[in-house]
Amino acid sequence: MSSLFHAASLHRHASTLLRTATASSRVPLTVLCAALALLGSVSWVAVTILDYRDTLERSEETVRQAVTLLDGHASSVLEPGVTLLQQVADRMDGRGLGAWAERSLMEAMAVERFGRMTVLDANGMLRFGAAVAVEGPDGGGPMTLAHVLPPEEERAIQAAFGHMAGQPSILLARRIHDMAGVFDGVILVAVPVSSLMPALNALGDGMQRSVGLFRPDGMQLVGFGAAALGMLPPLAPGAERLEAEWTVDGRPSMLGLSRMLRMPVLSVVSIPRAVVLDPWHVRLERGLAVMAAGVAALVGLSLLGVAGLRREASARRRLAEANGQLEQANARLEQRVEERTAALSAANLELSRALAEKERANQVKGRFLSAANHDLRQPFQALRLFHHILTERLADTRDRAIAEKMGEALDAGEKLLHALLEVATLDAGVVRPQLADVPVPVIFDDLLAEFRGLAAEKGLQLRAMPSRMVVRTDRALLTRMLGDLVRNAIRFTDAGRVTIGCRRRGHSLRIEIWDTGSGIPAEQLDNIFEDFVQLGNPERDRRQGLGLGLAKVRRKAALLGHAVEVRSHQDRGSVFAVTVPTVETERPPAPPPVPAAACVATGGRLILVVEDDPVQRDAMRLLLESWGHRVIEAADGEAALALVGGAVRVVEAAEPASITREVLVPDMVVSDFRLPGGLTGVQTVAKVGERLGRAVAGLILTGDTAPERIRDAVATGCRLLHKPVTPDDLRDAIAMTLAEQPGARAATDSEKILENQQTT
Repeated sequence: MSSLFHAASLHRHASTLLRTATASSRVPLTVLCAALALLGSVSWVAVTILDYRDTLERSEETVRQAVTLLDGHASSVLEPGVTLLQQVADRMDGRGLGAWAERSLMEAMAVERFGRMTVLDANGMLRFGAAVAVEGPDGGGPMTLAHVLPPEEERAIQAAFGHMAGQPSILLARRIHDMAGVFDGVILVAVPVSSLMPALNALGDGMQRSVGLFRPDGMQLVGFGAAALGMLPPLAPGAERLEAEWTVDGRPSMLGLSRMLRMPVLSVVSIPRAVVLDPWHVRLERGLAVMAAGVAALVGLSLLGVAGLRREASARRRLAEANGQLEQANARLEQRVEERTAALSAANLELSRALAEKERANQVKGRFLSAANHDLRQPFQALRLFHHILTERLADTRDRAIAEKMGEALDAGEKLLHALLEVATLDAGVVRPQLADVPVPVIFDDLLAEFRGLAAEKGLQLRAMPSRMVVRTDRALLTRMLGDLVRNAIRFTDAGRVTIGCRRRGHSLRIEIWDTGSGIPAEQLDNIFEDFVQLGNPERDRRQGLGLGLAKVRRKAALLGHAVEVRSHQDRGSVFAVTVPTVETERPPAPPPVPAAACVATGGRLILVVEDDPVQRDAMRLLLESWGHRVIEAADGEAALALVGGAVRVVEAAEPASITREVLVPDMVVSDFRLPGGLTGVQTVAKVGERLGRAVAGLILTGDTAPERIRDAVATGCRLLHKPVTPDDLRDAIAMTLAEQPGARAATDSEKILENQQTT
């Protein structure tokens, strides 16, 4: 319907355009094509000019970079020789060559280590080192280095190309004078050309790019290309310069210069401008061809336009006839639109009501789950405690076997309860993820600690690949998801290993669980995430699970927005992957370990049990007394405060009318969270501490798993356990709570404050 409406609008616009075009003539169309051709030509010329400038600028930058690299490498090669030459010449200059014999041991070792030094006297006779031959324009022997110099250069370093001991070298020379200031000889240091060849070979080829080291007069010391450049522009030590047009071997070239800091040597790189502009000329030729094709296309387009104008008149006539029919269709279409709009408004209203009803149903379902979660956990907690007490009191082997079977039934019931409540809670939408930045190694450590023993029982190797990634997720939900996947991998793997690893995928991280099990048939890959689906367990053996693990994984993944994937090969194994968004790569510091002293068990304490359910209260009292503790009981918070405030007990005394009033000081309070009256379990612990004038250790047992319970318990320093809890976990929690309590002490008679009142 919407497409028909838009089609009608397009027809009306097309009719208007055709009527306007009919009034035009061929001349405007021709002018338009000519203007387009002119605009294209001007644009192409502008782009070509900019390309020309960019080509030269890029080449100039390339020459500058090459000169900088050559100068840096050559300076690092020549600097040791310059330093040694300066050190020796500075000590001998003004004292004559006779000071050579007085060189120190360190200086002699430096000369021998460098191995390329020669000393000549004023007559050119060799006094020390290897024979030297100077080549090039300075050819004629080493005495060419003794020619007359201006006074300001008399003690400057000279550079030349030659051979020392038959090896091509750059010769660095310094003149020596006696005490009268008369020229007495020359000290030369040779730097082998071979040490400069790697940089020269990398930066130049002698054809398209020439590189080398030159003297200021333009004579080459070493390199590829021109042997002479003429007198080079003066440069200060360490300065760089670029000559855009410099004649090299008769060709205009770009010339890059850089003078070394401590010697009259220039690093030079040159590129002929013709070589630089060759690619630009190619692009110019291709651009001309494209321009010619474009102009031809515009001419053809103008011809087609003229032919179209001729067909316009007949098309206009047919369009006028169609317009009448289209207007009638538009009228019918508008009527249908109004009808559909009214129907859509009614549907939206019904949808709003349905959504409101669904929201109310979710709220009711959430309240039902919260109540069921609490009320179902209560009897399971009492059964667990009585079962533990009964097991400890049974001596007969057959009776204990029956008790163990009862324990297995309790375990199965608790597992089913936890699984069903978790699935129902996820479906109800009452779980809200608590997103945070979570280090991957922390999750891997939790998984290894939980499943290493289970894998060892089956003889499997369980390992996690190291990672420093940090992901954005809910740590508890993601750890449970991965735990269900690792548990399944261990359950269905008879031999080999289970590996936990991760792979980076852009801004996401794939956490993968690999196993070497029997694999999953391809036709079952879509079914394994359904509720109560178990492959290879038609008899529904509870020891192989309930078939809800992967169903919970699917629900939690949807809640967190994480993708879950699986691939498998028969008899080779399976890979489950969860994709999680990443945050960073650095792992935050690990939390400090819990002191060992916090887990030390304690016994013989006075414990106040606050529980409104008499069955659970009796079970808790019997269990604590079996562990050697003394127990006082209360059904609600007010009764607990009354016990702490003062309990009257009649005690035998010397006089018949004597009554002993005992104020009880409990070491800790074990309480349910929901209590009759105006006080909760957390508030009861706080009130007991206020009445005693000191903090009291508190342990809250509750079947309520709402986050508010956790926050309330943490705010008052209480430890929180969710029912049903095993006796071992309860004993550990009591021991840790007592050990963490400031001022914890062994139970003695001094824990009671006795107040004797004589009454008549």
